[in-house]
Amino acid sequence: MNTPVKVGEHYILDLSGCNPEALRDPDRVYTMFSQAIRESGLTVVDEGYYKFSPHGFTCFLLLAESHASLHTWPEYNYCAVDLFTCAIGKDMTPLIEQLKEMFGAQSVALRHIDREALIEEIVPLACSIK
Repeated sequence: MNTPVKVGEHYILDLSGCNPEALRDPDRVYTMFSQAIRESGLTVVDEGYYKFSPHGFTCFLLLAESHASLHTWPEYNYCAVDLFTCAIGKDMTPLIEQLKEMFGAQSVALRHIDREALIEEIVPLACSIK
């Protein structure tokens, strides 16, 4: 029999109506995003980013707790953030609010998904030792 075990939480944020100037400065946004993640109490173990031409960028933060990524579309005043963490139950509301303010987002769509693994339950065999 398989038993579902919660292994993490996935937050998917769509930030619309963002300040286009903020989205056009990848170095600044990357620094602010990295700082916000660190200030939330999550542990960054590696990171990187890629600038697109003529604009937009993607950055990622590998976390001891899993990962965070950010993707910008300045031409649409839009930014997407994914945060997957095994810090189950940690309140991410302050971080989400900080990201909304950081980008000056007029609209935020948030999806929160519990990630589960099906674990085979091992039932001990009944035996008698003589």
